[in-house]
Amino acid sequence: MNNRIYTEEEVAQLIKRAVELEAERSISKEGSRTGLNLTDLEQIASEAGIDPELIKRAANELDSISSRTTYNAEANIKHSEIVFEEWITIKPDPAIFEDLITELNHRYGTSDKEITWWDKLWDDYNGKAKSRKTATSCEWEYTDEWGYFTTRALFQLKNDTLRVRISKRQLWDMKWEDNVHYLYILLPVFVVSAVIGGVLTGSFFDNPWLGISGGAFITAVSYPILYFFSKRSLQKHTREVKETASELLDLITRFVADSKNSTDNRKESFNQKSKLIDIEYISDDKASDNESNPLRNKLRES
Repeated sequence: MNNRIYTEEEVAQLIKRAVELEAERSISKEGSRTGLNLTDLEQIASEAGIDPELIKRAANELDSISSRTTYNAEANIKHSEIVFEEWITIKPDPAIFEDLITELNHRYGTSDKEITWWDKLWDDYNGKAKSRKTATSCEWEYTDEWGYFTTRALFQLKNDTLRVRISKRQLWDMKWEDNVHYLYILLPVFVVSAVIGGVLTGSFFDNPWLGISGGAFITAVSYPILYFFSKRSLQKHTREVKETASELLDLITRFVADSKNSTDNRKESFNQKSKLIDIEYISDDKASDNESNPLRNKLRES
């Protein structure tokens, strides 16, 4: 059995099983080893006939995958605002702000470069995005073409954490779950339907109260319909905030992981190119002896 030759597949299975046994022994406290660092793994791979460079590459890929946390954003409704806010322990390069603005502009089909001096003069940014960046923060704001909904995004660096805040508001900061604003719609409906109904029933039946009662009935029926569509609209905008926040968080972690891997690869490439070249040192005494040898030989010949 000791002289058996194992195939590459069997070697992989053996190493995998050995790692499982090591983990089981660590959990059962039979051994003192709690894990292996990259140097240990490279040494084991070298002894097993595996290129240590492949172990390092696999470790980089594993770190990249583990750092890409999938976020399930939850948005809260606070009076007149649907808001998502999260502090994540990550420190990206501030240059990522430009990528985030590009992603938001692409998602909402807009651009801050479409703003003209006329828009600035009248402070009219409907259908266009505004952005403002500092050394440690970035703000983005977009109002739809009708001027009814405004979406804002804030990214703020503080120490080793990044604040991500996505929010959405209605026109005049109306409350999302307030039923009072229904009166602004139902009251005109009641007045118009009651007047028209009263005139028609008064003309044909000599009883205007029938038309007024019909207007009141139409108004009463309109309330649950408006309530239903209002709830659907709230769910739609809440889902939009959640999806935007989740995609941005995933994008941030992906950018940071890719940047880290790129930096590690550059360092590795630099280390490989920075090999020491041994140069034989020749002392001055030896050099002088070598230079004097031809003269000494000539003296001997003479």
